[in-house]
This record gives sequence, structure tokens and C-alpha cells, in this order.
Amino acid sequence: MKVYGLTGISKRVIDELVEHGIKTVELRSSQNVLAASRAQVGDLVFLTPHSLEDLVPGAEGVLARIMEKNVGLRRIGVFSHEEPEEREMLVARLKLSLVNICRASKYEASGEFREVKFYFSASTFECW
Repeated sequence: MKVYGLTGISKRVIDELVEHGIKTVELRSSQNVLAASRAQVGDLVFLTPHSLEDLVPGAEGVLARIMEKNVGLRRIGVFSHEEPEEREMLVARLKLSLVNICRASKYEASGEFREVKFYFSASTFECW
């Protein structure tokens, strides 16, 4: 089974998803926003605290199902030359439901934005 991966997710966010079973996350990194935009409501995604550069086969994380999805522009305030400015940033918000804590058997990163996909056995997950 192949699922989109969300990398560099904070341990606190993953812990809250595990503890409560449902969590809404806001994604800002380009590869995570791309993965979220391609995934559909009902799809599984794999969240891991590992950065894209630190991924290895057997990376631990959580599988979650997308319950709701919203991808759009968010206005943010920044300071430039000590003056406040407003900028727009593309963000994705996903409401996720915990499926399982597991390890991915392998992964691949491809494309211009290094989109990450993780692979799992359909019959067994390496769960703890």
C-alpha cells in the first residue's frame, strides 16, 4: 500500500493525534502542502517527525485518515525593515483521524518539490 507522507511534523502534534484520536494540522512546507493537495478526503497519510533529509527505511510515525481538507491562501504578517507587511502563503489544513502507529517499510521522494510517498504491506504493519 502506498500513501502520501507528511514529514517534519512536530512530536507534540503526533502525540496529540495519538492521545485524542483526531487532530487538525496546518501544513506550510512545500512538499507537505503538495502531498495534502493531491490526497483526497478518505485517503491515508503517514505523519513522521523525521525531516525529508533524515528519512530512512523503517521510519516511525502514524497512519491517519483524512476526514476534512482545505487548501488555500493564508495572510500572514511579517516585519521587513522594521515595518509590518502582509504576505500570502499557501497552506493546507487537514482534519485527521488516527489509524495506527507504525513504521514504513520504504519511502521514495520524487519531483521538483520532493513529494514523499511511503509504502506499507497491505496485510501487516510493523506496529508497536
